[in-house]
Amino acid sequence: MSEKKKDNKSKEEQKSKGENLIEVKGKEAEEEKPGSENERSKEPAEKRKEPTSLETLQDQLAEKTREATETFDKWLRLRAEFENYKKRMQKEKADLMRFGNESLLKSILPILDNLERAIDHGKGLKENTPLLEGVELTLKQFIDTLERFGVKPVPAMGEVFDPEKHEAISYQESDQEPHRVISEVLKGYLFHERLLRPAKVIVSREKASSKTEGN
Repeated sequence: MSEKKKDNKSKEEQKSKGENLIEVKGKEAEEEKPGSENERSKEPAEKRKEPTSLETLQDQLAEKTREATETFDKWLRLRAEFENYKKRMQKEKADLMRFGNESLLKSILPILDNLERAIDHGKGLKENTPLLEGVELTLKQFIDTLERFGVKPVPAMGEVFDPEKHEAISYQESDQEPHRVISEVLKGYLFHERLLRPAKVIVSREKASSKTEGN
């Protein structure tokens, strides 16, 4: 083989080796790129501050404190509701004991009315007999017994008309000031502070002549 051909062959081999070397270096560079990107991506994660055990405990304590506060508030509301319930039950029990005989006492009132009518009738006949005295004594015993149970007559005669205690069955012209009770047809009674029966009354009103003179 001539020297010229040998030189050409060696040149081709060197060229081939150079190309292979460039190719290998290119591959190494490509392989190095992902690695460098991973290292960059790891940098922010490394820089991020991980919570310490103390911070974790503080967060847990804050959460438990919040839960305890909510539970305590619920307990306070339940306690208030229970106290209100107890007071309501006690009041209902007291009212039941105090006013339990209301219907019985109300049913006795007509008997009281009849005794009073019998006495008024006997006095009208001007007969002061032992029978009349016995009826008066019976009436007094009735009234005393009712008073021991908290039953008292409603004030009526001469009082200003009160629709909460009086029931007006009619109005009459009178020299008294208007809206005064001038006659009691049927007695009313209170059971403690509660109205057992309103008094049926006649109420005064201004005379027509007084109205004309005033005009």
